[in-house]
Amino acid sequence: MKNKIFYFSSTGNCLYVSKQIKDELEECEIISLPKAMKEGNFEYEGDMIGFVFPLHSYGLPIIVRDFIEKIKINKDAYIFAVEVTGGGKSNFPLIEIENLLKDKGEIKNSAIIKYISNYTRMGKNPTEERAKKAIAQNNDKLQEFIKTLKTKEIKALPKRYSLIHKKFYSLWKDSYKEKDKNFNVDERCISCSMCQKICPVNNIEIVEGYPKWKGKCIDCMACINICPSKAINIGKSTQNKNRYRNPYIKAKELI
Repeated sequence: MKNKIFYFSSTGNCLYVSKQIKDELEECEIISLPKAMKEGNFEYEGDMIGFVFPLHSYGLPIIVRDFIEKIKINKDAYIFAVEVTGGGKSNFPLIEIENLLKDKGEIKNSAIIKYISNYTRMGKNPTEERAKKAIAQNNDKLQEFIKTLKTKEIKALPKRYSLIHKKFYSLWKDSYKEKDKNFNVDERCISCSMCQKICPVNNIEIVEGYPKWKGKCIDCMACINICPSKAINIGKSTQNKNRYRNPYIKAKELI
């Protein structure tokens, strides 16, 4: 059975990590988690099964939660999880995956890879130079983790997490509705539809050549960062911010 890595990547960081792991493992396949969701594919078998995801408000991206709840895997699989983060880190999403898996299996190994924050809604996105520096600084940690995967090392999953993180995540996930409420597009739009193609939850439709958001946004920032003309903004707060994509990932790999 092939090794399988399920990844969710809106700006390329998690895809980059997944590709690094894939290149070191034998017979390994990386699978876009949003694509699997859209196609309704939830049954998989693999000697090794991994989940690579970004940290969203100290927890799991909504789509990752939904996918893991539905996935069916062989119980004897060696399961691992990689949290890719920028500004902070949290054990909560790793423990949450364990709880979502229930009787499907348990996480045998995990890692937190910290790059640099690219949450466009808040703060500034890193320049390409800063992004490359952050990736290089964490390369040794990623390679060491990959070595433990090759030997199928078993590491105890962290058992503690911040209750503040859990509360913050709950408020973001359940109380913060209409996450796309202030999204807008201006005259720079070239009607390329890249925003629609990259949206992991089909939340964007193209109306008369322009994107329209439908209120199901999961706050991943994929559309605003993929736009080649910077035509998409959140209110006025992002107009002067640069956009981010992992410097080693091409835009076409994300759509």
